[in-house]
Amino acid sequence: MAVEDTGVETTTAGTPQSSELLRRREIHAAAFEATLKEVFLAQGIQLVEPLAKASKETVVYAGRYHGESVAVKIFIPAVEEIEDALSGFGAFKVECEKTMILSRRSPHILQVMEYGDAELPHDLAEELREFFPVKLLPFMVTERARFGSLDRVMRAPRKTPGLDRMSLLEALSAATEGIHEAHLHHVAHRDIKPQNILVFAPGVAKIADFGIARWRTRRVHRESVMLTPKYASPEQAFYALTGEHEQLVEVRGDVYSWAIMVYELVTGHHPFTWAVTAGAATKEPLGQQRVLLKAIAANDRRGFAATGDITFDSLIDNCTTDLKRRIGDISLANRVLRQFVARMRASLNESGTHATHK
Repeated sequence: MAVEDTGVETTTAGTPQSSELLRRREIHAAAFEATLKEVFLAQGIQLVEPLAKASKETVVYAGRYHGESVAVKIFIPAVEEIEDALSGFGAFKVECEKTMILSRRSPHILQVMEYGDAELPHDLAEELREFFPVKLLPFMVTERARFGSLDRVMRAPRKTPGLDRMSLLEALSAATEGIHEAHLHHVAHRDIKPQNILVFAPGVAKIADFGIARWRTRRVHRESVMLTPKYASPEQAFYALTGEHEQLVEVRGDVYSWAIMVYELVTGHHPFTWAVTAGAATKEPLGQQRVLLKAIAANDRRGFAATGDITFDSLIDNCTTDLKRRIGDISLANRVLRQFVARMRASLNESGTHATHK
């Protein structure tokens, strides 16, 4: 479960756990990073600095590759059991392959430049060996977004020139074309959220991180439940809570999560903030998650407020309604969003013209 409120962390549907191995790795951070840089220089990749907080499975670095600024995602599991490491190894390799295939089909999907395996040095210091349970380091080199994630831009204390709300909506709409391309190839992303929308320029963004995506024709049972609670669909939340009706978690769940992002960007409010606040009273992370997931699973509508724009309100309602009535084609929803943004831009331009003539 990728827990959005406390940083990027991956675990099963059970109790969220902190990794003792990850803590030990942080103690040896300097030696650990020096080893990584040495290993990847041999691959022709210069690692510069971390781009995100390390998770239990991956680290992400800014780097240089063939003279270009890139992002490098590296699989380094901080787990105690070798079986968990090997399972994650296979999943990461599948993620690299899926992302490479999809990125070749759409410019709106984060482009993969290279992926492969880096070998650890034979003379690796004994005190570092525990941090590399798999002797190979699978990696994926991608293009790097100039402005980072949509989440980062939205929460920045100072607004970047050119990245106003209209521009971010246009960027989100562009990234949605990438989600649509994945759906056309029967891939449900399953983790649509602002952190996975990467902003390259005003009005330009791409969808990233197909790590928990699923090909609809390749369902795997007994898989760990993985989601980001604040952006989960009701069917995802229900499955996380009960382990039942996994077959309902598909592309329409992406439409729901997408609509939550759109609503939050337009209104400045997340519709389940009230549930996050209510869960905080439990003082216990798992209890907080359950309060939020129960509210989403029940599709409690109390946090959705009408904006006064009938077209926009109808879009959000049709994308977040129950599964039977929910819009299934994200390109249709995106078309309505583009019309809404164009209308808003025209209104702003008209207001600016009137102000100039006064």
